[in-house]
Amino acid sequence: MTNLLSLETSSVPHPSTLQQPSASQHSPVSSPPHPRENAYGWFITGVATWFIAMGMQSVLFSWLVVGVLHAPAEWVGIAQSVMMLPSVVLLFVGGAVADRRDRRSLLIGLHFIATLLSASLATIVAYDLLSLPLLIAYALSMGSVQAFVMPARDSLLSEVAGTNLLRAVAGLNLTQWGTQALGALIAGAARWIGTAPALGLLASILLSGIAALYKLPPSPPHGGTAQHPLRFVDVMAGLREVFGSPVLLPVFLLVNAVGALFIGPFIVVFPILVRDYYGGDIGQLALLNMMFPIGTILGSFVMLWRGRLRRKGIAQLMTLTSGALCLIAIAQGLSLWGTLLAIILWGMGAAVFVNAGRMIFQEQAPPSHRARVLATYSFGFTGATGLLGAPLSGVLVKQFGPLATCAIAGGSMIVVVACLVLFTNVRRME
Repeated sequence: MTNLLSLETSSVPHPSTLQQPSASQHSPVSSPPHPRENAYGWFITGVATWFIAMGMQSVLFSWLVVGVLHAPAEWVGIAQSVMMLPSVVLLFVGGAVADRRDRRSLLIGLHFIATLLSASLATIVAYDLLSLPLLIAYALSMGSVQAFVMPARDSLLSEVAGTNLLRAVAGLNLTQWGTQALGALIAGAARWIGTAPALGLLASILLSGIAALYKLPPSPPHGGTAQHPLRFVDVMAGLREVFGSPVLLPVFLLVNAVGALFIGPFIVVFPILVRDYYGGDIGQLALLNMMFPIGTILGSFVMLWRGRLRRKGIAQLMTLTSGALCLIAIAQGLSLWGTLLAIILWGMGAAVFVNAGRMIFQEQAPPSHRARVLATYSFGFTGATGLLGAPLSGVLVKQFGPLATCAIAGGSMIVVVACLVLFTNVRRME
């Protein structure tokens, strides 16, 4: 914005040099530049279409595994982890690519690829050709696309945020979780319209996001186009930045703990809990998946109302502890409505955790490495989930059952928080 304003100012001639404008100067400009002040709105619209689709996918994919293919617990964990595994490697590549390319064009292309993948899955289900290998192939492909989408989207946020980064981050989180809840609600309609039509709708929503992304101004790489091919040292630059920062490293460790001990149980244990403990169907699973986003929406509104967040380190530790206590409460065998309430409370705490973490990483990341640093942040969620959280949850459910697995995950998180309090400076982080 500063560069644009300085350019406009420098292009205005002194009054003494003004000449009679020519006819060409009077002719309207056919393709005006995209106004930066409108960019955040179009950005949020594109985010909304993506997360409506992802909210639908979280329900439909889980139900295809547990309700259509009737996979055992360990295969539920494997199928869910496969969606996350591409992030282990490709998130860092995605961050490097986003730092070297126009992020707007990159997101448009990724939306189109995701649309094709979803439409292919809808066709497979419609013709009754679904099998576990085909579903895993879909998960690997969509997980690869997500690994490139996350750093491109997150690094673009700071360019369209305007002057109030906290409100921009909170607005992004509100949109993300609100539209995910909406997507989960829409996916619940599969009980009436069928799974294949629901997947077709998912593909249509992804396709509609391209129109909003096209309205964004171009987002060229900082420092111009890269002069050399992508190298391993470029790919890992974000990880080096995080490990070399006394501020970012403790937050990164916390995010990894969330991926292993919170997200893994959520995507593996809860579908099994709905099917085997509550005797529910895709409607109950959609309702359960909606509760967490509703909680994060409420928590984000509270943050917007307060206007700022102090003592970010203490806030993150407290919200992880509250989430652990919610999991332990669910492990006591609550009714379905009790579990839904616990998940809402869990989501409210998660809103504080995610907003604080994104703020810290956005503020600390240098512009030339922003996408790679933010890719490292996302890796803590998806990589830890795919490598450890999801497969381990599947094994624990098979050995001890879903309720005991919730207790183990919650207790382990309390131990992790205690260790970080004792051995890091995260509690002193402002």
